[in-house]
Amino acid sequence: MPFTKPNLVFIFADQMRGDCIGAVGGEALTPNLDRLTTEGILFERCMSNSPLCVPARTCLMTGQLVRENGIWSNRSGADPLGPSHVRNIRDAGYTTAVIGKTHLWRHGAGGQAGVHVKDMEHVLNQWGFEDCLELNDPIETAWMDCHYTDHLAANGWLDMHRDFIGAWFAEMRSGNMTPWGQEPSPVPLGEDEDSFIGRKAVEWIERYDGSKPFYLQIQFTGPHDPYDGPTPYRDMYAIDELDPGELQLEDPPSRGLERFRSRSPSVARATRFQRQRWRAWYYANVTLIDEWIGRVISVLEREGHLENTWIIFNSDHGEMLGDHGLQGKAVFYEKAMHVPCLIRPPGFARSLKSDALIEQIDVPVTMLALTDAAPLADSLGRSLLPYLECEVDDPKLHEGKPAVLSELFGQTAITTDRFTLSMRVEDQRLDLLFDREEDLGETRNFVDDSDYKDDVHRLIDTFVRPYEDRTNATLLADYREYVQTTGSIN
Repeated sequence: MPFTKPNLVFIFADQMRGDCIGAVGGEALTPNLDRLTTEGILFERCMSNSPLCVPARTCLMTGQLVRENGIWSNRSGADPLGPSHVRNIRDAGYTTAVIGKTHLWRHGAGGQAGVHVKDMEHVLNQWGFEDCLELNDPIETAWMDCHYTDHLAANGWLDMHRDFIGAWFAEMRSGNMTPWGQEPSPVPLGEDEDSFIGRKAVEWIERYDGSKPFYLQIQFTGPHDPYDGPTPYRDMYAIDELDPGELQLEDPPSRGLERFRSRSPSVARATRFQRQRWRAWYYANVTLIDEWIGRVISVLEREGHLENTWIIFNSDHGEMLGDHGLQGKAVFYEKAMHVPCLIRPPGFARSLKSDALIEQIDVPVTMLALTDAAPLADSLGRSLLPYLECEVDDPKLHEGKPAVLSELFGQTAITTDRFTLSMRVEDQRLDLLFDREEDLGETRNFVDDSDYKDDVHRLIDTFVRPYEDRTNATLLADYREYVQTTGSIN
């Protein structure tokens, strides 16, 4: 090869729980992800810096906390001319490419209906991507065109797809969601959106000319709802044998969680079997994505790239899957914040598992380090590469950060090995406190318990106040004005 720097493939799933893959004892069938964990390192306690798409993805791009980049919801994207690990990697001599859903600008109905994503390609170029094949997530394909809807239209499948998405979207807006009743995608087998992404990624690697090292992002849209995995993948699961999840609600309820729960009472009332069926549909999407990950690995090997390519797998946030009567994300339960994270270096001779507490902003810092690119200025992210130097029995393998922050809707949540404490950013008005040492399932809210008063003060003094000067007060005020004006937090 004419270069010595390694290639990098960053594979990203949307809304994948950190506890679902087989390598951590999860119930999803993920043989290819499991293989990667035997050739690298699996971080079992990686936390999202925001349990919502655009804020989390902005943190991954910039290496900044939400309070720094100011993206408190999905209402808008961050400044594409601000910090970007992709741009830094490009400037270090890499070909940069992305295939799939980026969600770095607003795709929703708020002003973008009728726009084709290729009309917004200049935004991705500003972030540092040179080669772009962007897709909408399934929701937006109902009213907005992208390379996937072009493919559907060319084959006569677009109307049936849009009818399918439209019906699901109408149910979601009704507040009477029944995710366990979600039908498989109506398009032919192998023509769903994630298969389209996987196929295009394989084709990109096949035609790569080898003139420079490459950084390829593969951004799957699943297992984010709709849970529309094809029937053969659903049939892999014995529904009545699946764990139905945490059925108990937290006591006392927090204000925020009660509001979210009230939006879909049908989810809170779901039976044991309905929850199990829902999980089978979700896991079917996970297995579909895993199959395409296997094909990506195979084409890297076939084209002679695997021995010079790092593979990193991550997700933006988790999914409640009915736990505590909730669907989706956007809450500070561990199930919504915990994401899978694994790193497979080329030629790695051992398999490592770490339960060190890490966070998403550590991932871009790691990618910059392994590509020898310029670091992101003043990022709180920490490179994960030193963990790869550990032996299996090295205590340093499990030494993580004392705390990580996850932020959304003007709220911040501190997570330590033991606690999660959430509060409003401006005045630190408390919302919830979970103590996983006393209550592993996060079913009790200790925020008003006087026995925890000293713990609360210590957590705030140690892990919140030091970050106050990092808060972009102007962008936070702008977000508060948006909420006040529109009545919407997202």
